[in-house]
Amino acid sequence: MKRTPFFHDEVAAGAKMLNQQGWEMPIDFGDPKAEHLAVRNGVGTFDWASTGEIEICGPDALALVQKVIVNDASAMPVGRVLYSTMCHADGAIFSDITVYRMDEMRYWVMTAWGSNRDNQRPEYDTLIEQSAGLNVTVTDLSPGVAILAVQGPRSRDVVARLAEPGIDNLPYMDWMVASVGGIPRAMISRTGYTGELGYELIVPSEHGHELWEAVMAAGQEYQIRPAGTTAAFSLRMEKGYIARFDILDHVTPYEARLGWTVKLDKGDFTGREALLKQREQGVSRQLVTIAMQDDLVPAGGCAILREGHVVGRVTSSAFGHTMNCPLSLAVISLDSARPGTEISVESEGGLHPARVVPKPYYDPKGLRLRS
Repeated sequence: MKRTPFFHDEVAAGAKMLNQQGWEMPIDFGDPKAEHLAVRNGVGTFDWASTGEIEICGPDALALVQKVIVNDASAMPVGRVLYSTMCHADGAIFSDITVYRMDEMRYWVMTAWGSNRDNQRPEYDTLIEQSAGLNVTVTDLSPGVAILAVQGPRSRDVVARLAEPGIDNLPYMDWMVASVGGIPRAMISRTGYTGELGYELIVPSEHGHELWEAVMAAGQEYQIRPAGTTAAFSLRMEKGYIARFDILDHVTPYEARLGWTVKLDKGDFTGREALLKQREQGVSRQLVTIAMQDDLVPAGGCAILREGHVVGRVTSSAFGHTMNCPLSLAVISLDSARPGTEISVESEGGLHPARVVPKPYYDPKGLRLRS
């Protein structure tokens, strides 16, 4: 089982560790609800070192990036981050990623946390396969990279104590190089997975312990809390952010309500023809957020019924501590996907009331993460 560079610091901080996709990761530090609310109201940290960092370098670096993502990276300036998905030829998402423009002929593709599961890296394999005939190198940098996310309304105060001047002016979805807590040439990325103002601090793995201690010391005044994957899950559920559980049933970007990332006019890319056809014909189902009306947190795979008929299935769930109710993502038929639609979730032979709610349910305009 793999461990991140923060493992020993997390154990010392009281983490409850669990095998998650081949990684020994903290699921919580004793109180998942308090960790969730610390991120919403103050500041918390997350170990993102189980993400994947893949470097694409060479004269054809942009051409390779464009072949494998649905979004358009052609206009990205150096220092910008772009969200996208990677799809199969049938248009189904197999990974949602971020692309970093490092310099003129160099990009990073960063995969989701826990994606390097059981020594599998489908994004890397795809990039290697698609690089045939191109003047480009593809390198998996993941083992040498440590990432500590600092998230919440007070995250800027914490990071400002650690970094060189300029952090106040770093826009959302940009990154910069700076000394962080005495670690030279660290990357500070104004990104996150919580729906709050936040930063991801990226350093060589040998500086992981040093970074942990620096962040915790800088955040002490703001009651910073380390947070585990349970809190990460509940935070992302309130924002409707997808995880791998939500795309197992061949879900496309249009079905996941990520059609805004699909740039069909940029040229050819894997999945383009299937997505073009789907855009013309429309979708028959969508990934939605549902709010339970009782205390059930449904398991993935639970059937969703409307007027006695199965209209979809739950893909993942968590209790939304900010919204004060259990929330689920679910793939359901288009005619039942409108917010406000009353539905039921079947669990252990019983039916539990629920309704479709706006996605994202928390901060639907995204004002907090852009603050």
